[in-house]
Amino acid sequence: MSVSTTTITVLTCRLMRSKAGFAYSLRLAGWLLILILSALTIGCAATSTTILEEEVVTNKKHMASYKSLIIRDFELKSELYTDTPAAKMSEAERRYARIPGLLAENIERYVKSRQTFLNVARDGQPTETTLVLKGKFTRVGRFRISITGMLYDGASDQEVAFFRQTLWDVFDTTETINLLSREVADFIDRIQYK
Repeated sequence: MSVSTTTITVLTCRLMRSKAGFAYSLRLAGWLLILILSALTIGCAATSTTILEEEVVTNKKHMASYKSLIIRDFELKSELYTDTPAAKMSEAERRYARIPGLLAENIERYVKSRQTFLNVARDGQPTETTLVLKGKFTRVGRFRISITGMLYDGASDQEVAFFRQTLWDVFDTTETINLLSREVADFIDRIQYK
């Protein structure tokens, strides 16, 4: 224990011996407990940070005119997370291979919950009122995951919006994908008013 903790403990014990200092010592002990728990909680908190590096909307048509969204799985090249053939992949490498589907599924869930579009799907034929979300992972690693995404007009297949995001301090891939999908859904929601 540190010198200050020892000093406070000794003073608390002496105050507890006297009847007048009993209420004070209980309050002091309570504050010390809260302080210690706060310090432990802050030290153990998740430190993942999402950084939106770039966000561009190039569409001349108002984004709110789109009524449906098709979400394609983001491209993830196996070279980003392994250099072994598919037959010899470890369980961790197989989990990485499932990330694109998980990301698309979570994006679909978040976008549907906001009710921005009448129809949100992971497959289907685009129409003139459809946006198509495509993207790719540019970096997948222990400490950082980076993605780029594009929204395309369903009728012309022209890019109407672009974003690039990076999540730092990655420890749990599942939680990371959840955070990234929420950020992508936030981007889609934000651009509806541009």
